[in-house]
Amino acid sequence: MATITSTSTRITISGTYKAFTGGSGNTTTVIQFSSGDAPATGDAGRFLLWQNTANTGAWEVRFIESATSTTVTVTDGGFSSAPGAGEDFVISTSLDDINSATANSVMRAQGRSYQMRDRDFELTSGAFLADVNASLSTESTETGSGFITTYPVADGCVLQFGRLVGGEANDSTETIGGCQIIFEVANNTLMFTSQNAENTAGPVLNFYGCLIESIANSFSPFIRSPGAMRIIGCVADGPMGGRLYNSASELVDTRFSGNTSGGIAWSLGGSFTRPISNAFFFQGNTAVKAFGDFSGTFSDTTFASSLTNIIDAGSASSGLLFSFIDCTTFADGDISNSNGQYEQLKSINYTVTDASGTGLSGVKVAVYDTVGDVQGGGVQTSSSGAVSQINARFFRKNHGAAAVSKAPFDIRIRKYGYTYLGFQSSVAEPIKQEVRLAVNSRLASTEAQAAAISGIALNFSTETVTITSNQTSQSLYDYYQYQLYQTSNMAYGEDLILSGTAFDLSDWDIVVDGATYTGDITTTGTITLSNGGLIVGTATDSVGTTSVSTLTLTGLQSNSEVRVFNAGTTTELAGVENSGTTFAANISASSVDIVVHSLGYEYQKIEGADTSSNLTLPIQQRVDRNYRNP
Repeated sequence: MATITSTSTRITISGTYKAFTGGSGNTTTVIQFSSGDAPATGDAGRFLLWQNTANTGAWEVRFIESATSTTVTVTDGGFSSAPGAGEDFVISTSLDDINSATANSVMRAQGRSYQMRDRDFELTSGAFLADVNASLSTESTETGSGFITTYPVADGCVLQFGRLVGGEANDSTETIGGCQIIFEVANNTLMFTSQNAENTAGPVLNFYGCLIESIANSFSPFIRSPGAMRIIGCVADGPMGGRLYNSASELVDTRFSGNTSGGIAWSLGGSFTRPISNAFFFQGNTAVKAFGDFSGTFSDTTFASSLTNIIDAGSASSGLLFSFIDCTTFADGDISNSNGQYEQLKSINYTVTDASGTGLSGVKVAVYDTVGDVQGGGVQTSSSGAVSQINARFFRKNHGAAAVSKAPFDIRIRKYGYTYLGFQSSVAEPIKQEVRLAVNSRLASTEAQAAAISGIALNFSTETVTITSNQTSQSLYDYYQYQLYQTSNMAYGEDLILSGTAFDLSDWDIVVDGATYTGDITTTGTITLSNGGLIVGTATDSVGTTSVSTLTLTGLQSNSEVRVFNAGTTTELAGVENSGTTFAANISASSVDIVVHSLGYEYQKIEGADTSSNLTLPIQQRVDRNYRNP
């Protein structure tokens, strides 16, 4: 049984109400008693603490649903695992225990409302105080110079008000049985401890679904929590602030108001495993105090316009980094000075499907800021439509510098075989969206076939296409689409646009080296033809426009002589002495005259044939009845 004593200024709870060693056969909800202080039926409604390790931040507390002399059954989701034999457990002391052990002049109770009269409380020697559905009013009357320690809670002790369904370190948010707690001080004070660093044996302070009120009487109450402190689903009103050092601390779903000074605002003394989330700061001087090099992440946190400052950065060092994800967007001026580093981000959550809504795997999603830095740790790849969350950083303030905007963002969504999406967004608010991709009907190659295309080289950094074997606009398009889908090329936009057989290369350069490319090309860069390289089509670059079309004659008699002249002239452009049944030539003139003659057939001339584009002519040669072969 815990020892409960009092002085004129303090009630002290020393030791445990009950402590025992568990037996074998435990489950996550039913604990077998082995030795120590035996549980009893009347322990239902108290809490059971599992001291599963020397690290108090990992200790687990659950509400006792029922008990016998041999078992304790807990609820709120049970423990995270089934405890083994020989584990240590503690049953909590309650406010009723304190009231029963003290005189009315020390503590007064009316129903579930308790008043510690002109006193604070102290936990020592492994004490575990916990309760639900109660109101507790306390008043520290201790005075002294500087910041004195009030409401002391020693290492290895646990203080808990309210219940958390799902338990600690489980992203839990459901609270029940919360309490109203009033802390009043009469001096500048460090509450609970005076320690200023994380302590794995430090006290555990849990407030779930509580109304926490502080009355300062013009003084400064400040919590120091070297052990895990969890404030979940609460309302904290009044000037009290605090510094949380332990990585197991959780600050979630809580409203904070009434802060009177940046000096005693809530601050971080360590980096939490669970980000601070869904907090609401309003009607106060400062929401958060940046201190030393201690960094942290805030998500879905609201900062009301009624705050004087969002961040008091006067005590921050250069290594401090606060990240605000999906929080109220604030400006450089909402940070009191230029110490520390701060970034604001908005989340992007895409589900990617085909046109019918079926989730796609292998879709690559990338987001780039104004200087080309990829967001969210790299290119993300979908699995059955799901894409990992990407946090886009739109605000960055380095130590000693003004804030820099990183928006708008280039967002690219690609999967070979589908039409690629590329667009800009400021991402001013979180994005949660289903994106449906249409099949790219322009492709003629499978992904494997496109990967195997040779004779094309794309240099994205220099924006150069080099062609060293005969290619068409289709083969170039398929290969380009394949290359765009590669992770290393997600940083580049889809600059090369195909319309029909015509490619707009934007400002890319193209080199055709010892090969023929068939298709129209437009670019504001340069076109280079080397080693007999040829573009069959209209080619426009920064120098000008040239057109080369293909003239094809079919149905020829074998061994016919074919001559092609610039129209109305005797300037020969192409020809052959002894043809096959088909003749083809690349022509750079828009109009030509064609002469075909063959022994035994009538001389044939076609004038003014339009070769401004590819032209195929069937030739019908008539037998020359006057021809005699001597």
